[in-house]
Amino acid sequence: MLECQSTTLTKILLRRQQGFSKTMTLFPVVMPVIKAGHKFSGKDKVDHLSRSAREALKLSAEKIGVTLGELLKDEKGAPYPVAGNHWSLSHKPKYVAAVVSNDKVGIDIEEMKPLTESLFSHVASDEEWELKEKSWDTFFRYWTAKEAALKVIGIGISGLKTCRIISVPDEDHIILDYKGQFFLVEQLRYKSHIVSVVKNDNQIEWVILDKSQIPSTKF
Repeated sequence: MLECQSTTLTKILLRRQQGFSKTMTLFPVVMPVIKAGHKFSGKDKVDHLSRSAREALKLSAEKIGVTLGELLKDEKGAPYPVAGNHWSLSHKPKYVAAVVSNDKVGIDIEEMKPLTESLFSHVASDEEWELKEKSWDTFFRYWTAKEAALKVIGIGISGLKTCRIISVPDEDHIILDYKGQFFLVEQLRYKSHIVSVVKNDNQIEWVILDKSQIPSTKF
């Protein structure tokens, strides 16, 4: 399929803003939350989901031939790179997602289910909604794409309105602009969830694991 003009233009702009950064193949990993011997709640539940996501992160790192050390974040919660390798992870109660890259990267996963309709205006402006039919599918595409891009920038959802959708070239990609910085995001739908990862000029090879393939680590 031929790329639309907006996608081609964005790729040119991305190359310019990246300078001579070497492109690579990214391996975003999506997998079920690792089964625990008992139920968690509150902070323990969040910690368990985080541990599951870090197992996915380890698999993504192995795919590009690196080993991550201690994972630390700054005061805003943005991940510090490990030996020059950038990382991002995301988790929901049923699935987690993670990716490692030699450049700043962001990934986000959400379960697609109807919420309150007042959130439509919270996530995107009227101009952004004119780009694609307003639906819950589009809502979660916009939401996760913005979250992934904002993770690259290193800020949270406070930048949601400033990060704008400028093109929806197809069902698997979204182009965003944050104060003149452009992002090409690739998306994957899987078992009522949607995952967005900042692709830019890289190649994406999704790694989808089912329950029989997840690491044997027990928590």
